[in-house]
Amino acid sequence: MSPPEVAAVGLITDGDDTEYRELIRDFVDWSLRNNLRINAGKTKELVVDFRRRNNPPPAPVNILGTDVDVVESYKYLGVHLNNNLDWTHNTDALVKKGNSRLFLFLRRLRSFGVQGPLLRTFYDSVVGSAIFYGIVCWSSSITDRDRKRMDRLVRRASSVLGCPLDSVEVVGNGRMMAKLSSMLNNTSHPLQDTLTALGSSFSERLLHPRCAKERYCRSFLPAAERRGEEKEREEERRGGEKEKERRGEA
Repeated sequence: MSPPEVAAVGLITDGDDTEYRELIRDFVDWSLRNNLRINAGKTKELVVDFRRRNNPPPAPVNILGTDVDVVESYKYLGVHLNNNLDWTHNTDALVKKGNSRLFLFLRRLRSFGVQGPLLRTFYDSVVGSAIFYGIVCWSSSITDRDRKRMDRLVRRASSVLGCPLDSVEVVGNGRMMAKLSSMLNNTSHPLQDTLTALGSSFSERLLHPRCAKERYCRSFLPAAERRGEEKEREEERRGGEKEKERRGEA
């Protein structure tokens, strides 16, 4: 029996990869003890290195006598990751799948006379689920170019349905906030300690984490915190406007 799809993540500092390789050896030993067979030929290594100077590539990981291939991109749990962490490969895959489902299924259903709520339900189930797959991970980090590509796809779907659809940014913000809320309510979540450390002593909102790099600033947790703060300000503004209207009526 083979183990489920597993990712081992390691940080190599100053060229010292001892901890990373020990982690891999421990996992291999654990798999063998539990009668799980590792297919070293299908195992891939993705190296993310943003250092500016040219450095020699690390020695390949060896599993049971087989060197693991180093790749520039990899599909993990349906999400395409690359060694630049820019989501370009993932956007390419989503646009391709979205176009396929849009024209092969949605347009054909409309030609058969299917319309209204039934067509919208089909879009949400089959087309939208493909377009927005994993959006919590990538919505705040994709480039403007890739976001425009995704929005064009949504607009084409909107023209087929004959009704307005939310943009990628709107859908992403909504799902990020829902995910953050579920994480805050889940005391066993792996990021619970991080979320607790970001809690404000003056209010219930989270403090924005310190971001040394723009790459991290655009990732899920900082982006979700910023969106939550924007939502609070928007609600306060609306509350103030309603209060002014109430006083004016009085």
